Amino acid sequence: MKMPVNRYAGIALLALLALLTTACGGGSSSSPAPSGGPSPTPTEPEPEPPAPVAGEGSIRVLSSRADLISGGDALVAIAADDPALLNNARVSLGGTDVSDRFRRTGESLKGLVDGMSPGAHTLRVTLADGSILQQPLVNHPNGGPVFSGPQIGPWTCSNDAATDAQCNQPAEYRFKYVPAGKLQAFITGFDPMNPGLPGAFLDYQPDNPPADQDIARVTTDQGVQVPFIVRIETGVQNRDRYQIMTLFQPDRDWSALAPQPQWNGKLLIHHGGNVGVSFGPGEPPNGDIAGTAPEGAEILLGDSITTALGRGFMTLSTAQANLGHNVNLVTAAESLMMGKERIVEQYGELRYTIGTGCSGGAIAQQHIANAYPGIYQGLIVQCSYPDVWTTATQFADYNLLSRYFGNRIPSDPDSFLSVITALLSSGVLPGVQWSAFYGHLPVNPLVSDLAFFPAAFPEQAECPGLADDVPVYNAETRPDGVRCGLLDFMINQFGSRPPEVWSTNEALLSRGFAGIPLDNVGVQYGLGALQQGLITGEQFLRVNREIGGLNVDIQPQAARTVADPTALRNAYRTGAINTAEHLSNVPIIDLRGPDPGIAHDAYHSWQMRARLEAVQGHADNHVIWFGAFPLAGDTVFTTEALLVMDRWLSNIEADHGAAAIAEKVVTHKPARARDRCLSLSSLFDEEDPLVPLTGNLLYPDPIVPGLDPSLLPAPPAQAGLVVDALTGQVCGLDLTALGLPGEIGDLLAPITDLLVALQETVVQTRFGTPRTVAGDAITTLVNKCRLKDVDPADYPANPLAGILDPAAFAERVAEIFPDGVCDYTRPGAGAVPTRAWLHYGDATRVIEGGEPLPRTGPLAEGGDGLSAPAFKLSP
Repeated sequence: MKMPVNRYAGIALLALLALLTTACGGGSSSSPAPSGGPSPTPTEPEPEPPAPVAGEGSIRVLSSRADLISGGDALVAIAADDPALLNNARVSLGGTDVSDRFRRTGESLKGLVDGMSPGAHTLRVTLADGSILQQPLVNHPNGGPVFSGPQIGPWTCSNDAATDAQCNQPAEYRFKYVPAGKLQAFITGFDPMNPGLPGAFLDYQPDNPPADQDIARVTTDQGVQVPFIVRIETGVQNRDRYQIMTLFQPDRDWSALAPQPQWNGKLLIHHGGNVGVSFGPGEPPNGDIAGTAPEGAEILLGDSITTALGRGFMTLSTAQANLGHNVNLVTAAESLMMGKERIVEQYGELRYTIGTGCSGGAIAQQHIANAYPGIYQGLIVQCSYPDVWTTATQFADYNLLSRYFGNRIPSDPDSFLSVITALLSSGVLPGVQWSAFYGHLPVNPLVSDLAFFPAAFPEQAECPGLADDVPVYNAETRPDGVRCGLLDFMINQFGSRPPEVWSTNEALLSRGFAGIPLDNVGVQYGLGALQQGLITGEQFLRVNREIGGLNVDIQPQAARTVADPTALRNAYRTGAINTAEHLSNVPIIDLRGPDPGIAHDAYHSWQMRARLEAVQGHADNHVIWFGAFPLAGDTVFTTEALLVMDRWLSNIEADHGAAAIAEKVVTHKPARARDRCLSLSSLFDEEDPLVPLTGNLLYPDPIVPGLDPSLLPAPPAQAGLVVDALTGQVCGLDLTALGLPGEIGDLLAPITDLLVALQETVVQTRFGTPRTVAGDAITTLVNKCRLKDVDPADYPANPLAGILDPAAFAERVAEIFPDGVCDYTRPGAGAVPTRAWLHYGDATRVIEGGEPLPRTGPLAEGGDGLSAPAFKLSP
């Protein structure tokens, strides 16, 4: 082994001193001194080396929080108050010199540090004057977890390239391109024998590319013109697949410190719809309405993803953030954070991130943005719900009422008999009076029961992702099988049920299942209908006496559903119930169309608005676009909303003032970011007029070959305000847009209020739910109500309803509700504010209900990698 020169010289010097000491009669200090001679002088200890001096500067992680690093690498920036001290600075990770990973960029050093094992590390920088900068780092495995706690199992890797049990594999790359004749390619690519639609892209082979003239060219929003070639990166993080797409020039290099010029630093995250769980990897969703509309339909129904790519955006989607594949909001947020971290480390720093998605894709955005603020800077939600677990209350009510009414599709002869029996014996006129209890058309609960509610069952014949040899839970034959429902996928968040409420199977297994965060104790189904005379008193009493509830296996029981107190509180605390406390920092554009009963109730847009108003005192960051197209509003909405959101965020980004981000969101709201309800407003677009209901087939080219809209004089966007005001009555949004004087408005109120109410239901299909019929507010944030004594005033005398003596009727109600009925004037039981950025332990230790990540200290203050400085949130 070759010994360092300085160490070799030191050993030689020590040997020489020893020889000299021996020659002069010296020896060990323990040897006795010669007789009569002086005592030897003790050797002086060597002085301690001076303590390192703390340098003046900073180390910042650019790709994530310093304690949330994953995959072993991090993009880091080093700054010194005196930039000259960065000259010849030495950087070490633990005992390894990593100086060669850094290069000077302006007045800082930037570099990708890699090779970190899971656990704590220290990055140390020795500046030119010998002073020291230090930053603690904590790395987590690429397979997770980072902050979600022990992972759900068993997990079956379905990717052939997996190298371990975490499904890790090398990233893979492929290319696609948009042909120069987009319309012609679409027409010729359509196969009438195949119900699917061709996509906007064709495969691109770098070793055998098409001719340059056959590839469309696109000019980004930064004025960079390139061929419309997209690189698609796929890989695995957090045990599941991710996908990154971006405009790419195959003959040029790209690194985090030298991105290709066509990327504008912006990110669009797209999501999938539905709700469900899986025990193995899924596919990252594609399309604004993936999971709600068929694959390929985006080209007709809206395709902001292709539009974003053409403008220079990068796009990201992850299977874990697809609600139809993974209901767990924490692992969804974790996967997005890890995906963004990879983008920063491999492609470069992010300016801001926009989300888009319909149905479950809207839920994912809104509850992640509230529970983990900063992951998104803007939200585009379509056919939205605010969260899973207040919607679950609505769908559970539907299920109970539908069972009682017989509003079900029989699956076998036995169920056919039970359906007929219910239809004939419920005491409620089939079909005619059902809506009085549902608050919606009868088809809506039916669709809910078929499309969404089955995902709640822990026992499923086909449990997604589960290996064939792994048994699924069966209450009678396999109580130890895997529970495949929504609740147990959230057990780290909700917590497990305590022994005093264990079912027989829980006692048998000596462990609690996930707690239920909702109940119907005290709920007076049909109360509003009774008060309006739509049902009789006897019908009201009988339904509430016999409705029953659901047990921990989500099976019907005679008793009402009782929420687990811990799970209920944790549902609010963790953000599973979206209480909206942390949404003032993001602009939201909500795209909505009428819902005739496809379980995407239009009222959910206004439900979210009411929640924002309740906690913010306003909803100035929330925009609703209502259109005629069912559920989605309009086929151009997704593209147009992307353009408006991009303008909104770029306005905020340009403001370097000290105002809070919530204030900047409102201050920099563009004129086009306004409530509206006819897509005619899109004709007054600052970019280009967008014809309503045309989809995105040719964006940004004209629909008629040879027609160039830029030759037409562009009307001012403010003209859209006039259109909105003149048509506001038709859409039923808000007559205040007309600006009528107070006296005239008051005079017309009896007529206009009636018209608005009719249009909200007839035009917008803004119906209610079983809980709003029972007395809950539109916010519907009460998953378990507080109780009050039965009050005769709630049951006014009405001969048509059979109520002649309210006090006597109240006594009969009290027999059904001996502990009282719901008091919706008070907050729900267990309701607490959502705590942002909770973590749930590590791979082996769970923190049920979570604990907040540190908000101060070196790990919290060492960077976050989520966005540009203009969007940073307050600690």
